[in-house]
Amino acid sequence: MAREDFRYKSEFRVRFGETDLQGVVFNANYLLYTDTTQLDYFRRIGVPYNEVRRQGHDIYLVDTRLQFHAPARFDEVIESFTRISGFGNSSLQMDFEMYEKESGRHLATCLATYVIVDEKTGRPLRAPAYLRAAVRDFEENSAIEPE
Repeated sequence: MAREDFRYKSEFRVRFGETDLQGVVFNANYLLYTDTTQLDYFRRIGVPYNEVRRQGHDIYLVDTRLQFHAPARFDEVIESFTRISGFGNSSLQMDFEMYEKESGRHLATCLATYVIVDEKTGRPLRAPAYLRAAVRDFEENSAIEPE
């Protein structure tokens, strides 16, 4: 996917503690980056995580596929692009693309599937209308059913 395919971008600087002995970002930190970007995205569309919980819901990561393209290094700025590309019944898929800001190097691609659950029982629920509508409006994607 190209950067132009995304309506949301988050930026952050690589901290020294996120790198390994090879001087590059340790691979597991990319999942931290996607998690941070996911929370930022939800905040941006008007559905911060605390609102999801207030509504009696939670969001569980159930599958992720991460592909590395180039290493990121200490003090580089990462641009993390994300979007919700679709909903299942109780699931949603998020796409992430990460680039080094100055050079434009493509660092990583991640596809993640989350399931919406009842906060108390952990049982899957249909993705709620407030979330679907927020994504539909933000992404300008009329294919997303609001209910």
